[in-house]
Order: sequence, then C-alpha cells, then structure tokens
Amino acid sequence: MTPWQQVVERAAPAWRPLSDEEDRAVWPEFEHRFTFRPSVNADQWPGIAEPADSRTYAVGWAYGDEGEYTRLTMDLCEKLHAALRRCVASNEAIWVLDWQHPAYRFSPHEPFRYASEDDWPVPAFPNGDYHIFLAPDLRFGVFGHPWEQTICVFGRTLLEAFDADKPALFATSIRIGGRAV
Repeated sequence: MTPWQQVVERAAPAWRPLSDEEDRAVWPEFEHRFTFRPSVNADQWPGIAEPADSRTYAVGWAYGDEGEYTRLTMDLCEKLHAALRRCVASNEAIWVLDWQHPAYRFSPHEPFRYASEDDWPVPAFPNGDYHIFLAPDLRFGVFGHPWEQTICVFGRTLLEAFDADKPALFATSIRIGGRAV
C-alpha cells in the first residue's frame, strides 16, 4: 500500500475517492461556475471569479517556523472540519478537489481521525496545488490558491460558520467579494 493509500485508509469512511465519471462531471461544473484560471502568474490571480459573498485571506505568513506552521495548519483543519459540520446535514457530503490529483467526497459527520494535516487526503491548507472544498450545489466552499498563498471562503452559510470560530490563519483579509480591502 502506498503512503497516499494509507492516508485515505486512515481517513475512511469520511473520505471516498470520486469515480472517474464523478470527477469528469465535478471539475467542469466548478471551472464554469467560478471561471477557474490556474496560473502561477500574479496578473492572472485570484484564480477564480470570487463570489459577492466571499472573503479572501492571506495565508502565506504561515510558512517559516515549522512548529508555528504545524499549529496554524492544524487549527485550520480543525476549524474547517467544524465549519463544514455546521453547514451540511449528517447525511450530506461535499466535494474536495485537488488540482491534478484525485478528488473526493468528504462526509464531515463520519468518523475521521487526524493528528496532522498529512492525515487529510486533501489538506485544508493549499500546500502546492489548488485545494477546493465545495458544496455539491456550489452554494459555499473554500478555494485555496497555492501561489497567491490565499484562501477564499465563499457562501453566506460557510462565512457565518467560520465567523463563529475563525482559524488563526484568517487574520488578514485581502479581498471581500472579490474586491481588495
């Protein structure tokens, strides 16, 4: 079993890889709805058309001290998990997309043990690729941009869930509704 398969095994039953058919359906829907523009070039950022009900945070400051990075990313994982549990019913799941990698269906109410961000098949922190946590009806989500080093939270329900218990990483908003602050 590969290390990646071990991560997915530890995360079961909360995480289920999408079938090829599901993956082929989800990505075009996301790309169309949010005008996804993957690019390492700053003139192409923010990477999506950020919805009116969104807030984008600078998160690159987490890099540097390894202990602080671990504390901040675990806080983000815990608070994202809690926020998603507040936003979906116990029998619902969300899509989790990792650009150029397998996508998943994540059921936040299912058992899921994690001791580090490495236990997440797709971490909450965008650590090298775009990481997207998305309601299947696209009403809310999280878009992590690895090169801009930002996380965009969108959808009133999810924004309110995070407002109830904000991750320490969300100290600095750089855009609200797609507009610089």
